[in-house]
Amino acid sequence: MHILPPSFFHEGYEPSSVELNQEEGVLEISHPSECVLIEECKIVPEILILRCVLRPLPLMDKTIKAHLISEGESLKETLLYDPESVNYGYELEVEKSQWQGVALEYAGIGRGVHQGESFVFYGKDIAIGKIKCGSPLYLKPFKVESNTYQERSTTLVSGQVLISPPGILDSRVLRGYGGYYKEGILLEEIQQVYYALTSTHTQTRIRLFSSSFLHKQHTPPPQGGKDSDQYIIYNPVPQREESLTLPGAVSAGYAHLSIATEWGDIPFSSFLCEPIPGHPTNVNIYFKP
Repeated sequence: MHILPPSFFHEGYEPSSVELNQEEGVLEISHPSECVLIEECKIVPEILILRCVLRPLPLMDKTIKAHLISEGESLKETLLYDPESVNYGYELEVEKSQWQGVALEYAGIGRGVHQGESFVFYGKDIAIGKIKCGSPLYLKPFKVESNTYQERSTTLVSGQVLISPPGILDSRVLRGYGGYYKEGILLEEIQQVYYALTSTHTQTRIRLFSSSFLHKQHTPPPQGGKDSDQYIIYNPVPQREESLTLPGAVSAGYAHLSIATEWGDIPFSSFLCEPIPGHPTNVNIYFKP
């Protein structure tokens, strides 16, 4: 498909062979009778693996409009999230690119590794305490348009084209359109999609671009770059968490939980997201302290 070319590993993604930090940390823990030092590795699992269910979150408002003023002519505005608004050649799977996020819901089963020994648990109770996590466990956000957007393009005497906002020359402005997701796709394809305004006769139209396509043409978010004879810029500049793929965001540590113990809460952060063969809506999320 045009807007979603073959994907590859994105910034923040770590392969399953990633090595853990082998250094033994030390926690200063207050015992009821005295203050003692306990080696972290003796009380904290080296790894927690939680099974999660993927749940996409649809847009709440599809009445947002886009409006292009080209060479002083006000073109007819269009509904941004209407499939009919997408220019020919950029229209494939439009509705699968309109998610505002993908939630990871804890499925109630997990595994852990403690001092080299693996264990299985159900619910949130484990040997050293209780898992504390949000519901959903993690929400991968995508940038969507929340207000009507208007853009003006004007050709100057020099032949350069001024785009406002933000007031730049010979550039294509990309804005967040939503996230791409459908059941069964590779996790690396769960990614941000961007749009740019264009025109067909007197109508405002849009073009869609996936993050993987933009990486392939060396104009990735958030920095952009030069493509052929024009620059690609992002306005507003996307947040890093938004611009990453789902596994990229998980590998970058954006998912969190903690274990409530008698010594206090011990925080964990995510470092890996892996698919579960035969279960297209399930994933394993790996955490480390």
